[in-house]
Amino acid sequence: MARVLKIFMRGKSVGLLQEVLRRMGYDITDQKNLFGTTTREAVKSYQKQHGLKPTGLVDEVLMKQMQGGAPVPIEEQADVKTSVLPSHQAELDALIRLLIKKEVFSQAEWDAEKNKVVPSSLI
Repeated sequence: MARVLKIFMRGKSVGLLQEVLRRMGYDITDQKNLFGTTTREAVKSYQKQHGLKPTGLVDEVLMKQMQGGAPVPIEEQADVKTSVLPSHQAELDALIRLLIKKEVFSQAEWDAEKNKVVPSSLI
C-alpha cells in the first residue's frame, strides 16, 4: 500500500482495510472496496482507542498496526502525521508495564482490553 487511504477512495486496499476492520468487530456497511462513511468512522474509532489522532486516514504504518503487526517504533511514527502519539504516551506505556509487573493485571488481560471495540458514542 503506497498511498494514504481516505474517504471516497476505491480499490483492493480499501477492501483489505474493510476486512481488517470487520475482523476487529466494526460494522462496515459501505459498498465493498469503497471507503465510505462507516469505514471512516471505524478508522477514527480505532485511532481514538489507540491514542492516535482521529483523522480517518490510513497510511501504511497504521494499516500494519491494524493488521496486528509489531508495534510501530515512535521514530517511524514521528514522520507520519496520522500516527503521532500523544505527548504522554511514554508515561502511559511505563505505567502499564509497571502494573503488569506488579501483577495488577496480566499482559493477556491488557491485550484483550485494548482490542475491545468501543462504540464511538462513548469516546
